[in-house]
Parts: sequence; C-alpha cells; structure tokens
Amino acid sequence: MMTQKVIDVLEQAKDIIDDEFGYIEADGRVIYSSNPLSQNRINTVAIDMIKTDTDLEIFEGRTYKVYRSQTDTYVLYINNTEPHAEKLLDMLNLVVMKAKEPASAYDKKLFIKNLLYDNILPGEIYTKARELHIATGATRVVFAIYIPNAKEIKDVNIGEILTSIFPKSTKDFIIQLDNNILVFIKELKPGSNDEDAYKVARIILDTLNSELLLKAYIGIGSVVDDIKELSMSYKEAEAALKIGYIFEKDKYIVSYHKLGLGRLIYQMPTKLCEMFLEEVFKDVKLSDFDPELIQTVEMFFECNLNVSETARQLYIHRNTLVYRLDKIERMIGLDLRKFEDAIIFKMAMLVNQYLEYTKGNITF
Repeated sequence: MMTQKVIDVLEQAKDIIDDEFGYIEADGRVIYSSNPLSQNRINTVAIDMIKTDTDLEIFEGRTYKVYRSQTDTYVLYINNTEPHAEKLLDMLNLVVMKAKEPASAYDKKLFIKNLLYDNILPGEIYTKARELHIATGATRVVFAIYIPNAKEIKDVNIGEILTSIFPKSTKDFIIQLDNNILVFIKELKPGSNDEDAYKVARIILDTLNSELLLKAYIGIGSVVDDIKELSMSYKEAEAALKIGYIFEKDKYIVSYHKLGLGRLIYQMPTKLCEMFLEEVFKDVKLSDFDPELIQTVEMFFECNLNVSETARQLYIHRNTLVYRLDKIERMIGLDLRKFEDAIIFKMAMLVNQYLEYTKGNITF
C-alpha cells in the first residue's frame, strides 16, 4: 500500500534518475509518477500483467515490472528499454520496500524527540505522525524527571521501571536526555486535567522512592489534546523542574501552572535582580543573616505571619521571636509583621536564590 513515506523517497529519486518512472497500484492506477501528467491515470498494461502473472514487460518505450509480496502487489515502470532498465527498477523497489517497512519503536522515539525540540516543520507533524501510527489527537502530558543520584544506581534502567509502573500503556514514550534527566510522555484518558497528571507524578515518585530508594524531582507540563502542543508541554515541564528545584527544593513534584513567584523571577534579567537586592538590603547582604534568623523568617512565612504560631513551631518564647523580627527591621528597615514588607523580603529571598543559581552555586 502506498504511503506518504513512499512518495517522499520516490520524489528524492527524481534527482538521480533522469527517465520518467512511476508506481502503479494493483488496480492499475498510477499513484506516483516523476512526470505529473502521468499521475492518477489508469494503466492497462499493469492490469494485464497482474492478471496474467507476467513479471516483466516492455511496451511502447517503457519497461514494467511486477513486485509481489504476501500483503501487497504493485508495478514499477521506467521510460527506458535498455538492458539496465530492470536493474533500475529493482533498485527503486529496494527503496520502496524500505519505505513500506512498519515504523519501529526507534523511529517513533526519534520523531517524538525531534517534535519536543521543534526540529520538525509544523506542516509535517501530522503527516509523519500518521506514517508512524501515532495518534495526533490523544490526550497527553509531559513529565521531566530529574534523579540526582542516578549514576549511583547500577544495572537499573529507570525507563524500564516507568514501563513496569504502567504496563498496559503501550502509547507512552520515555526519552533519556542524560544520565540524570529523562522525559516521560504519558497518554491520559480524554478529559483528564492537571490533577490527574499530578496523580501520575505521585505514583512515579512513590515507586522510585519505595523500590529503588531514589530521590527524584518531577516537573509537570500542561495536559494537551493535540500532538503539536507536546513541545509546549515539554518546555513547561522542563521549566517547572528547573524553577521548582531552584526556589522550592523541598517540593519533589512541581506543576508549571503552580510555580508562583518563582516563574516571574526566573524570567527577570539578572541585572534587574541585582538592583532589587541592593534596594532591599542596602549595605547588608542576605548572607549576613545568621542561619537561626533565616530559619525564623522561613517559619514565620509558613505560619502566615502569625507570631504566636511561629513561636510555638520554633519552641521559643514569643518575646524571643519579636526580638528577632525587630533585629531584621533594624538591619534593613523592613517590619515582617507588615504584609507589604513581608512580601518584599520574600521576593528578596527568592531573587537571591535565583542569582545563586546563575552563579553556579545551586547546581542542577
């Protein structure tokens, strides 16, 4: 059966073979011809050859040859009657047979990888997907998975572990980017949402933790219903993984749509970030704050600026907490008990983390 892939390879052969040549289906229709005027016509010579079990025929300046297999019968022709014409047809047939081979798992994985990296022209995505028998309208989501200590695990294939988690999912794709990071594209039920994607991520994380004692970080992209949008979901998953690791390292699953301030800061120029820190801290640096003070601030934020609850969580007297907050106010002029000042300090902490990452002090 003629496919777009067969047409593509025959088109390429036009640059090599000067004579007109073509491909004829068993019903006699010329599906492809290097001469557009011959295309889509009914060729009676080919029909007669197939009916009479004739393999080779020379007629009116053309050489015809029938090729048969268990599943297919077709005719190739060339406008040449020299002795080498049959060899040219056999060479063409080798190309046609190769193009007709079913898509392998490698072909599909390579297509998906190129799709994620935007290495396929938008107009060719649907055509290539159909050739590889990949559904174009399925509901999918992309997960970017980072395993810091993956190198320490010998004789273990993380991709195989993921496959074992979802054994019935034959339409999923796993792409290893490097030793520590892989991309998992999961097909979901139609109508699935971000919550469903998070549940899948939770299953992956729990399995890696329980079976291999692996610590993993997972970024989740958008749930999409069109294969063209997979690239977007991949970029979002990658950004969620990286931004989550920079700003919320205690979170092991981060969705792109729940990145909050981290996503905003990540898109800011470093020069602007540096100017912001200078305005907030003036002559002081965040590194001048002792660890106890930083721990106090982080707990204060976790307790929604509630002084009593923060003191209880830190097992300190309320007056001790007040003293520490007053100390911060004396250092930089921000009273963290005031919402606006607390927001500025929180932003400053996040901006400082981002700058540490750009300087290579936070490795990913």
